[in-house]
This record gives sequence, structure tokens and C-alpha cells, in this order.
Amino acid sequence: MKKRTQYICIILLIVNQLSGFSQSYSSEQVKEDLVSLKNEIERYHPDPYKYISKEKLTHLHDSLLQKVSGRYSLREAYFMYLPFVQAVGCGHTHMNPDRRLLSKSSSFTERPKFFPFSVRYINNQLLVSRNYSADRKITRGTEILAIDGQPVKKVLEHLENISYYNGDGINPNARKYYAIREFRKLYYLWKGESESFLITYQKQGQNKPKTSKIEGQSADFMEKMLEIRYPDVDEDTTGIVSYRVIDSSQKVAMVDIRSFMYDMKKFGKGNFEGETRKIFRKLEENKIENLILDLRGNSGGIIDYSIFFLRYFVNQPFDAYKLGFRDEGLQRLKQDYKKYDSYLAKEATSRINREFTIRDKDGYLESKYQQKQRPHDEFRYNKNVYVLMNGGTFSAAALLVSKLHNLGVGTFIGMTCGGAYDGCSAAQFSSIKLPNTELEISLPLGRILYNVDAQKYGQPILQPDFEVNPNLEDFLKNEDTVLKYTLNLIKNKVKIR
Repeated sequence: MKKRTQYICIILLIVNQLSGFSQSYSSEQVKEDLVSLKNEIERYHPDPYKYISKEKLTHLHDSLLQKVSGRYSLREAYFMYLPFVQAVGCGHTHMNPDRRLLSKSSSFTERPKFFPFSVRYINNQLLVSRNYSADRKITRGTEILAIDGQPVKKVLEHLENISYYNGDGINPNARKYYAIREFRKLYYLWKGESESFLITYQKQGQNKPKTSKIEGQSADFMEKMLEIRYPDVDEDTTGIVSYRVIDSSQKVAMVDIRSFMYDMKKFGKGNFEGETRKIFRKLEENKIENLILDLRGNSGGIIDYSIFFLRYFVNQPFDAYKLGFRDEGLQRLKQDYKKYDSYLAKEATSRINREFTIRDKDGYLESKYQQKQRPHDEFRYNKNVYVLMNGGTFSAAALLVSKLHNLGVGTFIGMTCGGAYDGCSAAQFSSIKLPNTELEISLPLGRILYNVDAQKYGQPILQPDFEVNPNLEDFLKNEDTVLKYTLNLIKNKVKIR
């Protein structure tokens, strides 16, 4: 009898969870969520009108409310809320699709199937980078012309419009970057479940396109295909920071910082600072005169890592950044801490009360402990610096880019930076949970100013000194166009600052 009761409970639990996938929402519920979304963002976001005026944001909200009619699936409701979140223009404020939108509605255990290719967009062509499908004949460099009858141009335009990562401000380059990086998820989010995809493609050197039906694949299957078909590809070969000498005769080295995040494999901060010290020691030992700093695709992380790295390029104390909170933001942060009945949560709340006591001219509460950062005494680097960046260079990485540029350090190559030049909203985070659909929006609570001289650069987003796009020839040879361009600049002794 006891086992039977357990089975019934399990079945009811599964049925209840499955019902959440297929539930629909009335227009009144969707409107209530929209109103809640606006109120929560305006109340708690540290700088909601940095990129859009309050009047325009209100007008957009009202126009969305007027469009609401009838019943909505969860996916339809998501797309109704998305334009409002995007309009805030804050790269740290985003509405990630939750598991209900990226899971099979007909099964509690079966994994969803995705478009089984990694792609790149080069010379206005969508190219296969890696093939995880069962069809091995579609090789690297194959151009995809259409998917499910839609021309690729139209597909990409739509995916850019529904991207949940957008960078800071009005940043079309960041949207293009994330549309490609998140291609599989965005396509699934747009189209929903599909067992297969009809693709029209054309291989390099062939004149006649072909059309094939390609079976979708789960994330687990594609991970296995990565190991089988691409055994030489190891996404973690260099960790989060790496060093290599590229040209000993020209005294050129490259430091690749993939992230400023915690080292998740070691369940902690890892040894970023220790590894960085070793790198700058090697720069001096190897007498490197040209340093290439690769920040492409670095989405940020721990801001102290970014500042620690920056200290190797300065020769006097400097103000790193200013962190401020609105009163409502600090109160929300403390309320979030109260959800965890532990000593650490109580200590964190107490620390906030002690630390953030200085009110600035804009009304933000700042830390009373903010101090100038000192240069590193050993292995300071004062030679030529070349910074590689793109639409994925964001948050703590964008801070490093902006500070270097403002200090007059570096020549910048690649594409427009994904993060703002003067600062961002970040530091501490909460989440907005809409009352009816229960969709969640990531919400930053702190305003970070990078303490840069705005007169040195008049644009909100940093543009490269040399804009360089990958080209088809290099892609097919698996060569790095931006790096090749940079090495040519070094060879010809070209630098901007």
C-alpha cells in the first residue's frame, strides 16, 4: 500500500510538471505580468534609463499592453515580454528562456533536439564550423542557404531580434555575435520542437545547391560527436588565462583571457592571480616587446581579476571603479540574503549596512572603503600592447578594455566591444519572477562606473582602431584572421597608442 502511494505521488508530480509545459495564460494574466515587469525593473534596476528615456520605455510598455489579446502559450508570452527587457539596453538585464521553453513538452525525461551544427557568419555566408549530425558529408565550410524553407538572411535577422543577450546600449554587433553563438537555442526558442530540419546547402567549389532532411540531435549526442569527430578540440586546454610566444624573432607573445569567472572545476577562484604573475614574469624573462591581449568572447566575471590584470600596465595609483546602489536595490539584496538562514547570509547583510554609507551626488550609496589601486611593483609591462576584442567582450572584460584605452595603452583590433565604455549595471544580482508565467529576468542591483575620462572618447561603446572581420579563406584553413592582421601590424611597427 505504501509503495502504491509512492507511485501515485510520483505520477502526480510528473503530470503536474508536464502540465506546466502546456499551460496557457489569459490576456489578463499576461498584462499583469507586463505591469509587474515594468514596476520591478523601474524600482530595483540601478540605472534603467541610461539607454532609453522613461517616456519612451513607458510608451513601449503601453503599446505592448494594447497588443495583448486572447490566450497565450508560454512561448508567446515570453516573446511579448522580451522587447521590454531588451529596450532597457543593459547587457546584464536579460530574460533567459527557462527549461520549460527549452524542453520537450511531450516528455518529462526525453531531451530536446537541436539544430546539429556549430556555425560561423563570414562574408554574409552562414558556414558550418562543426557538424554534429548523423550526415558526415556536410563538411566544414559548407554554406547553409536556407533552413526549413527560410533564407538564412531572414533567419539571422529574426534570431538577432529575439536574442536574450544583447550587450550594453544600442549594440547591433553584440546582437550579431550572440545570434551566432546561441544559434541552436535561439532557433529552438523561435520554432519550438522539431525532430528534423530541412536545409539547403552548398559545398565549397560546387555550383549546385542540395537540400537534405537532417535529424535534430540532443545536447548529449552532440557532445559525443564532438569527442568522436573532433578529438583534437579541447575547449579547456588553456583554462581561463594562458600565455604563448608567437614570434620569438619579433618578440611577440599572446595572452588569452577567456574569462574572469571562477574556476568551476576547482570550485573556487582558482589561481588566476598566481597564473597572471607567472605570465608577466615570463614576459620580462622572454623580453617580449609586443603583447597581444586576446579578450574576444570574454563575457567577464570577477571584476577584481580584471583590475588585478590592469595593475601591470599602470605606473601610478588609480581609481579602479565606483560601485553604487540605490536604496531599493540594497534593500532587495538584503531581502535576498534573508532567504538563506545562515551565518554567512547574516554576516553579508551586516557588512552591507556597515560599508555602503556614503551617498553621492546622484543619490547612490557607495562604499566607504573604496581605495586607489596600486601598480604592481614587479614585472610591470610598458611595451607595445595590441588588444583583440569583439561583440562578446563584455562586463569585467569591457572594463579592462575601457581602462586600457583611457590610460592610453594599446592598439585595438577586431569588432566593436560588447560592453559600454563608461560603466555597467552589475556587481550584485537578483531576479524578477513574473507572477503568472513565472518567467525570470536576471536583474543587476549595482551601478559600476569605470572612472574613465569621458572627454577622451565620445562614444558609448568602444570601436576598434582597426575593424577586422574573419574571411572565408582563413576560415577554411582554420586560421585566425584577426590575429594574422595584428601580426602584420607588429611586423610593420604600426601602433596607435
